Amino acid sequence: MSMITLVTTCLCFVLVSSSTWANEANVNCLRTIKSQVEDPNGYLSSWNFSNETEGFVCKFSGVSCWDEKRVMSIQLPGCGLKGGFPLGIKECSDLTGLDLSRNNFSGPLPSNIFSLIPFVTVLDLSYNQFSGEIPASLSNITYLNNLMLRHNQFTGQLPPQLVLLRRLRWFSVADNLLTGHIPNFEESLHIGPENYANNLDLCSKPLDACVDREEEEEEMIPLGKMGAAIGATLLAPVGVFLGWFFFNGSKEKQGDIKGRKWIYHIGD
Repeated sequence: MSMITLVTTCLCFVLVSSSTWANEANVNCLRTIKSQVEDPNGYLSSWNFSNETEGFVCKFSGVSCWDEKRVMSIQLPGCGLKGGFPLGIKECSDLTGLDLSRNNFSGPLPSNIFSLIPFVTVLDLSYNQFSGEIPASLSNITYLNNLMLRHNQFTGQLPPQLVLLRRLRWFSVADNLLTGHIPNFEESLHIGPENYANNLDLCSKPLDACVDREEEEEEMIPLGKMGAAIGATLLAPVGVFLGWFFFNGSKEKQGDIKGRKWIYHIGD
């Protein structure tokens, strides 16, 4: 066998093996996702894994592919799906779009979400029931340009690391339970107040300036002392007057009692 023939054969073997592996990984990805979510409306009934013809997963509802082997995006909005964030999505290693909006997903987002969807450009998890803190590792998904987390139950502060998402163009965390400072995004992103609306206590641009709670408490302490001093000054004369009044009243009562005793004594 000539060297050229050997190299060609090896190259073909590598390509076929890689292609087969990519197909199996994506099939396993979708199979795992289906097993990890509840589907009360049967929307995922088209995800039938008994077919196994080339590219069959690309015909699944909500699935788009780069070719007939690699899943490019998963779009399942408004399907009534339930459960936690599907961890099986990690095997869809070429995924660039994920839309799980308007479902009933709940629980926290995985802290290592970056390692699950590292190349995603569009992530829409809005109108679910996700809770807990927004993971800082989202900032490592460097290609992300659409991050929609609106209308969930996220708590805590927004990770300041989100400013590292240089490609970000659409962003919303409205209708959550977030508090604290807003990341200092570049003004060119045009992220307005409506993108932060209806949270517990978010502050800084484009919302109201933040108030340092410790400084506020430190300012209140002198004011409290001053108020106490003023109150004491104003009430002191009142206290003196009341003391004089009761003291004299007591003396008058004592004199009256003695007088009565004297009258009774004369009568006897």
